[in-house]
Amino acid sequence: MKSNTFNYSLLAVGVAAVMGVSTGANAATPANAVTAGAAPINNVATASYSVAGVSQPSVTSNTVTVNVSETANFALTSTVDDGSIGDDTAINQTATPGGTTTFTHNLTNTGNVTDTYTINTTGNDSSLVTATPDYPLGTAPVAFTIVQADGTPLTSAQVTALGTQAQTGTLTNGSTIRLQPGTRANLSYEAATPDNRNGNDKGVGTLTATSTFFTANNAPGATLVNENQTIVRLPTFKIVKTATSTVDLTVANPQIAYSIVVTNATTDYSAAATDIVIRDVLPVGLSLPNGTASDVTVTGGAGTATISTVGGRQAINVAVANLAVGASRTITFTVNVDRDQFTSANSSVTNNAEVYDKFVGPVSPLPANPVLGTDYDILDSTDSTIGPTRIPDDAGEGNGAGIDSPGVTNFTRRAVVVSNPTTREVPPASGTASQATHSTLITNSGQDGEGTNANPLTFTIADGGNNGAVRPVTGPVSATYTPPGNGAPVTITLQPTVADGNTYTLNSTTLPTAQFPNGIAPGGTLEINYNVSSGNVAAPATVADAAAVGSTETSVVTLTPAGINAPAATTVTDTTNVRGLTLVKSQALDATCSGTVAASTFVGTAIDAEPDQCVIYRIQATNTSSAALGFNLNDLTISDLLSNFSAGADLVAGSPATSATASSTAGIASTTSTAVLGTNYTLVPQGVGTLTFKIKIKNAR
Repeated sequence: MKSNTFNYSLLAVGVAAVMGVSTGANAATPANAVTAGAAPINNVATASYSVAGVSQPSVTSNTVTVNVSETANFALTSTVDDGSIGDDTAINQTATPGGTTTFTHNLTNTGNVTDTYTINTTGNDSSLVTATPDYPLGTAPVAFTIVQADGTPLTSAQVTALGTQAQTGTLTNGSTIRLQPGTRANLSYEAATPDNRNGNDKGVGTLTATSTFFTANNAPGATLVNENQTIVRLPTFKIVKTATSTVDLTVANPQIAYSIVVTNATTDYSAAATDIVIRDVLPVGLSLPNGTASDVTVTGGAGTATISTVGGRQAINVAVANLAVGASRTITFTVNVDRDQFTSANSSVTNNAEVYDKFVGPVSPLPANPVLGTDYDILDSTDSTIGPTRIPDDAGEGNGAGIDSPGVTNFTRRAVVVSNPTTREVPPASGTASQATHSTLITNSGQDGEGTNANPLTFTIADGGNNGAVRPVTGPVSATYTPPGNGAPVTITLQPTVADGNTYTLNSTTLPTAQFPNGIAPGGTLEINYNVSSGNVAAPATVADAAAVGSTETSVVTLTPAGINAPAATTVTDTTNVRGLTLVKSQALDATCSGTVAASTFVGTAIDAEPDQCVIYRIQATNTSSAALGFNLNDLTISDLLSNFSAGADLVAGSPATSATASSTAGIASTTSTAVLGTNYTLVPQGVGTLTFKIKIKNAR
């Protein structure tokens, strides 16, 4: 922040003190003028004379006065071109931990009197400081050279006028320097950066000059302040390591292809990296095919690969002489995999890479166990357990420009499928009590747990779309898990991923940990039980609300594994058949009205009859559901309206009769004023209930 008495854009600050007059020509001048000066020069002339030898009275001239005007004016400006507006700051000057940054300033006497100035370098305690520092620059000796205001050497007269003031030298904190009008002192000092600072850390300090003239006259603004800022510029490495994501260990020669891309990320505080080493220590079980540098390729610029041994493992070291800001190096190689090292379920290998750098000098050759401060100063790694050095929080792992990622390869022998298509039956309107339940089986025959966060499974239960009145019931489903070795079954309820949806996810969250510590274990099965309903309402209001007896619908269960080396999706198609009551009416001619006719004479087609002959009607209701899957039909009533035949025939009294096949219950025959009835039948699957009655053809004579 700047003092309100200063103009931020005009940083060369001058103060003028004139006898009774202030030269306040710009807003950078302190508000209160300084009045000071020497005593005025009053001059009077006298003359004496004589006339004819007689002395005359002396004559005094008028008084003339010279008012002496003393003007004090000085400016303190930074000569660093930092791109900022004005001359009183030097911002974002490059710093290195343990190094120094040079700041240069001009102190110019623009007044007409010789003035003496006290020079100080300070920390960050000035009210003019505009940045929040991470560390103070502190005090330091200031070197000076006195020249003319325009930068040219002093004239011989100016050198002579220096007197005891040296033309060049060094000022300790609080020392003074005397400047003649029209001269300036070129000032410079080195600000130290502590060796424990990180990239993007900022240091702030000030250089001040205090005018003796101003101080003597108690004038405000006697001290001018220039602000200096350093920023620690270091390489910020972004390491992206990629690997073959999955490897099938059943192949003859399993291999992993690796790529390491190291970028000197572009930030506000980046610096070129020189003489760095990129290292990859291969995990146990991995090895280079030839074990030599010929297995390694470096692209994007120069880089020299060597192979060493670290802890019994092969290590790839790539020395890079220069990596400019924004530049990258790409390292590629392929390794062989020892299958015997990765036999456990859900096994994997993570391969990390590191970058080593020094502030000064080369890193290479890098020893097996590098020592911080000796072999390297900067370390970045894709291993998040290794704390990086010299990287600010907003650029480190998981945050910003320097985010790193290791290479991860998973080894699996996954085999999980959905099976066991089923066929079920429903009535035309199932309601909730008569819905069909299908049981689909998920079987894990691989070596890895299934239905975990690493190996999640998703299954959908989709309507086949062929029969609008038959559909799977959405929402929760029941699932029964049978552990390997025929362990005790466990039944749970699975919720869809979306309320009332048809998609279900199996992972470590949806499967209870107590019953599924490792998901569906190898050899385990999970039976999914879901319902299919028919009809639009429990008791159809219209024919359109119910499914047609004899119609069919399918439902498709699709299991989609995800995660590590996921197998292909598999499906089963379940079938739901609509079963219920069929009603068939047939007739037979009883010419003598004896009431006895052969069963084979009943037909569903037209017959010929004469007046006074009889016709026997037979109405058969059949439960079409199968013996294995079906359901009973209860409270069955068969009705035949008298109006269907009354115009040409009469019901023969006492002829209505009912019957039923084995295990079914025959109804009760009755006659009302409007219909012939058979009531209260119960038909088992495939059962038939029959209502018969006889009519006699009317004789018109």
